[in-house]
Amino acid sequence: MAFFSVRSGGFLEHMLRLAGLLLVFGLVVVGFWKNSERNIERINTRFGLSDETKTLSKVEQEQVQAFISALRKTYGIEARVQVRQGALSPPEQDGKTLFLGLSLEAKTAVVMLPPLVERALGADFARSLSTEHFPFHFESGRSWQKGLILALDLIQTRLASLATTEAAPDKAPDKAPDKAPNEISAHTNATQKDIP
Repeated sequence: MAFFSVRSGGFLEHMLRLAGLLLVFGLVVVGFWKNSERNIERINTRFGLSDETKTLSKVEQEQVQAFISALRKTYGIEARVQVRQGALSPPEQDGKTLFLGLSLEAKTAVVMLPPLVERALGADFARSLSTEHFPFHFESGRSWQKGLILALDLIQTRLASLATTEAAPDKAPDKAPDKAPNEISAHTNATQKDIP
């Protein structure tokens, strides 16, 4: 117990105790900071997903939240996913928010991409998701939840492939791409019917 006493036997012992106290204080501050970062990230992710119908499973919610976090960390894009029974209320377009809304009653989808993302993925990409992909998954016997997860995976895959293409400038410039830039590529788990 003498080690924890207030009095010290000499200057060296006094300095060691002071250094130990500063180390403990520093660890507490770093721990508090990291915990606050995690809590803010959790709050931001929850704000990004609004499932008023409570029909997404826990696993599906985690997949949507992982998508929202990945877009924020990788590209600086704020993603908002809204699932409602009635009319949708998309946010005002601010140039950095991706919005994907589903109205279960009307069986419609609204996909709004930030201007830079829309140019990168093609002008018809969002329209294709809204008018072809989601109507297919809203059909009887289909799962709109599966359609939502596939759409999010498709967006993330397309953005990642663009980043990979830009990172590899040594690609032969005279080689024509296999697909048109506006064509939506299939997700690895998608069947032919899942592709819009």
